[in-house]
Amino acid sequence: RVDGSSWFRNPIVAGSARPARRVSGQRPDRDGPRARRVPSFEWSSMNAPRSPTRPALALRIGITGARSLDAAQLPHLSDQLQDMLSTARQTMQDLAARDLRVTAAYDHATGAILVPSLRLVSPLARGADRLPARAALALGYTLHVPMPFPQAEYERDFDTPEDLAEFRGLLAQAGEDWLALDGDRGPEMNRSYEAVGRYVVQHSDVVIAIWDGGPGAGRGGTANIVRYAAHTGVPVWWLHATEDRAPVWIADIQDLRYPRSAAEQAETSLQAYLTALIPPPTPCHPHGIPGWLSQLGQGRHVSPEDEYFAEREQKRRWPWRAYAKLMRWTSGCDLPWTPPRLPANTVARYWFDRYEPANARATEYAARYRSSYVWVFGLGTLALIFGALALLSSLLHSTAHWQQEALHTLTPVFAGGELAALSLILTLVCLGMRWDWHEHSIEYRLLAELYRKQQALAPLGWTLPITAVRGMATADRPAPDRAGWVAWLFAAEQRAAPPPRGELAQAAQGTARSAVLEELIAEQRSYHTDRWKMAEAAGHTLTLWGWILFGSVFFCVVVKLVLEFEAPSWAVVFGFLATVLPGVSAGFVGIRAYAELQLIAEQSHHMAAELERAHRRVERLDTTRPLVSQDLGAEAAAVATLMLQDLEGWARMFRVKGVEPG
Repeated sequence: RVDGSSWFRNPIVAGSARPARRVSGQRPDRDGPRARRVPSFEWSSMNAPRSPTRPALALRIGITGARSLDAAQLPHLSDQLQDMLSTARQTMQDLAARDLRVTAAYDHATGAILVPSLRLVSPLARGADRLPARAALALGYTLHVPMPFPQAEYERDFDTPEDLAEFRGLLAQAGEDWLALDGDRGPEMNRSYEAVGRYVVQHSDVVIAIWDGGPGAGRGGTANIVRYAAHTGVPVWWLHATEDRAPVWIADIQDLRYPRSAAEQAETSLQAYLTALIPPPTPCHPHGIPGWLSQLGQGRHVSPEDEYFAEREQKRRWPWRAYAKLMRWTSGCDLPWTPPRLPANTVARYWFDRYEPANARATEYAARYRSSYVWVFGLGTLALIFGALALLSSLLHSTAHWQQEALHTLTPVFAGGELAALSLILTLVCLGMRWDWHEHSIEYRLLAELYRKQQALAPLGWTLPITAVRGMATADRPAPDRAGWVAWLFAAEQRAAPPPRGELAQAAQGTARSAVLEELIAEQRSYHTDRWKMAEAAGHTLTLWGWILFGSVFFCVVVKLVLEFEAPSWAVVFGFLATVLPGVSAGFVGIRAYAELQLIAEQSHHMAAELERAHRRVERLDTTRPLVSQDLGAEAAAVATLMLQDLEGWARMFRVKGVEPG
């Protein structure tokens, strides 16, 4: 990178990096695929990832519908479309002007008015697709035109000069904001129309459907696309194509099976939907004594989303390298590094720029969180040793044979050491609660991995399913989840992201396919393979030391019993060791259990096998076939969803593992 910035990842956490063998002379302070290790004298704020930027306020409305419309219905449909587009624009403007949460959450110049960006996504086919285009352009919407075929082939659909001229005129107003899918006629024709319809749904926040309510013409028809939208969670504004009816709001598949009553107005539903979609979620206030401690000195509750945008790069100081050093000692592996890969694709670069700061912040907080519980276990063991030493020196001093002034002096020293260790434990726990190391490490990692998955999908015209994103943030918890801001922010970035442009066939055969194979699949497969080996080796080492210490305790107890009558003073010493060594053993066992090394090893072994199968499937794709972008996108989306499920499982597992003084 010419600006010197680097990527960071977590060492032994799902969805991040892959371990590598130690390289002489390198210091693995920063971890992950796409992480670059640098000597300490090179690291400074000038080569850290820049701070995250807030998303632009945006809304995308798609259109699907019949190509042949009753001329008698056109005036009525035009009025309904005008009303819907105007209502959406007015609601967005009202939110931008009157809702302080919206004003603070989205990017705009200081002192300037927040202006929403509005986009109509339309393939501009004859009939319904063109009907809202002119009204949208007049209202200030931009136009994005996905096409099922390259333009020359697509224009064969328009059989009159007037029809073709209208298409070209609207396409010209879209400028460069168009995308040609790699579809083809013949056997793949219906699938090509289906692909462009699904693209409209995936890149829309609301879909307008001009539809007669019938079963449709099969694959690629309006009914097929409406059902796809309902299944994926994108609401539909249904205008009846052949009858003079009021609009109907379809929020999910149940609304198709059991239509809403006439009393429920579509306009009210649209306004309620946007009012819930656009503002950031209300912060969840922490509960209990740990939550109360975390709020001391803040004065007021700050939402996690605001904290994220206020984050600045922090130096990795030596206490926060404890976990990395422990894993290196127990497994024999260093944390990995690979040079950053700056994508050439504009859309991929958009997500890359958002991934960098999220990944860096996730790594920083993960290092603090993991190192803090390593320190807590270590300091707890040290407190036990100091306490036992204080007791031993006091007992020896009280005997006639060991009455020495040095022992009398050492007793308060050992007691002071025990107090200092306990104080450090309490300080670490309070700092972790105060700065939310645990919560931030999970939430920022979720956000970074959403960005990284979308970086691979976006150039292919695919997106992560919104239902997967919502479920990942809320995790089906009965109480409000503070991680809900992650899903909100990612959805806001999706709305504001530039759409893919140009000929999709070239991307599917070139850089986009390489990104899926190398960055999305191969790197993660290698990471999980190495993480599996690393976790197994570390777990084995910690278990071995636990057994060694157990054997040592057994030996000390036997020797103590033997010396109890012959050498009482030595019996006291071995009794001291038999008291202290179980605490040391418990520290090793505790770290192993807290890090869930065995579960991580099993999880990575399963993921490596799944990714190997996905790699073989993608390699077998014939890039010369029509709609290979859809096949590649489907495989990439399946892999991304699998990784998100793996990451969600990791997040649920570690969500309850906050650092505690006990």
